[in-house]
Amino acid sequence: MKRVALYMRVSTEQQAKHGDSLREQKETLYEYIEQHKDLKVVNEYVDGGISGQKINRDEFQKLLQDVKENKIDLILFTKLDRWFRNLRHYLNTQEILEKHNVSWNAVSQQYYDTTTAYGRTFIAQVMSFAELEAQIDSERIKAVMANKIAQGEVVSGKTPLGYSIENKKLVINDDAPIVIDIFNYFLSSGSLRKTVYYLGSQYGIVRDYQSVKNMLTNKKYIGELRNNKNYCPPIIDKKLFYAVQKALPKNLKTNAKRDYIFKGLLKCSDCQGSVAGQTIKARYKKKDGTESIYERTCYRCVKRRNNKLRCTNKRAFYEKNLERYIFEATKQKFEQIQINYSKKQPKIIKKKNSKKNIENKLDRLKKAYLNEVIDLEEYKKDREALMKELNEIEVEPAKIDIKNVEFILSKEFDEIYKESSEEEKNALWRSIIDNIIVFPDGNITVNFLI
Repeated sequence: MKRVALYMRVSTEQQAKHGDSLREQKETLYEYIEQHKDLKVVNEYVDGGISGQKINRDEFQKLLQDVKENKIDLILFTKLDRWFRNLRHYLNTQEILEKHNVSWNAVSQQYYDTTTAYGRTFIAQVMSFAELEAQIDSERIKAVMANKIAQGEVVSGKTPLGYSIENKKLVINDDAPIVIDIFNYFLSSGSLRKTVYYLGSQYGIVRDYQSVKNMLTNKKYIGELRNNKNYCPPIIDKKLFYAVQKALPKNLKTNAKRDYIFKGLLKCSDCQGSVAGQTIKARYKKKDGTESIYERTCYRCVKRRNNKLRCTNKRAFYEKNLERYIFEATKQKFEQIQINYSKKQPKIIKKKNSKKNIENKLDRLKKAYLNEVIDLEEYKKDREALMKELNEIEVEPAKIDIKNVEFILSKEFDEIYKESSEEEKNALWRSIIDNIIVFPDGNITVNFLI
């Protein structure tokens, strides 16, 4: 039996254009399966609303991973353009399939054949035309969108706060005063975080930090969208809008992406959400009058950081303090493991020796029977007694490698840790720690994997 993966994909515009829905694809594929009794479906992979020009499709990537793990022999889809509409991505994927001896079949286009040079060339040509068609479709969509914007028509169903849609155009609604108040509040407070909290507490509208920033920078509020300066009726005066743009914080960011030592390990005790690292930067003046920037790394609850109303844990956990505490907690944990191991070791050795002695007796008993020194009845009786004795001895399997424990407790480990990069430190902690729970009062609970 061949292990079969069914792949289905549809993009919104294509479903409307061709009626090639996911349901129809599934029906076609299962009709094919029913006609071929040597095929067994092991999984279905469905990408809805995703272009065939993209390779980073969630279900497609899962399918490729299963191919690499040798879980699939054959991939079925209805048509070649369900699989790909980009020649380069198709060829790269085909190389992976061939490496793992996986073939494919477009069940509604049986004339495709990848077993011959001619067939492969033919498919490459078809893919080129499919890619060209996709690009033309994309350009056509962009042209339609540009025309809609020029006509002042809405290009998506999502409307900014303060607007509604009537006759395909944005009109001001009763929430407009809230928008004006938010712009004025931010300008007077100078704080995005205070504005986020104000929007929630005053009007019951819960938004995160980035959403409010997007709101304050949305040019639709002054009636503009792209090249159309009269796209919709304005809610915000241009003078107020550009004053807000000038007051918005300019983040002090470096181009390099930071690796945080405890990335992916910290959890908030209050909301059970992630606690993520951030680099806090600030300017300060030196005694000589020159200005400099210092930075500190800390970890905060992500939900709290984005919106005060989503979590009560407002404490910042500074990385240096965390590292010192967790390093010490790890030493204590591994010292206790070493002590427990030392206590159990004599008993384990004794059990192992007893087990070995019984196994030797069983071996000698077997030889005695084979050499006719004892008869069958005596052999069975003695063997039963020895097996009972053997089963009563339970030797615990080694759960830990004591050499690793001893290494982590050594000075050599301390020196290596000091010289390690943040990425290497993160890999170490993730190998021995399940998670770290942080509490609003500053308490920390470290849950080890061992």
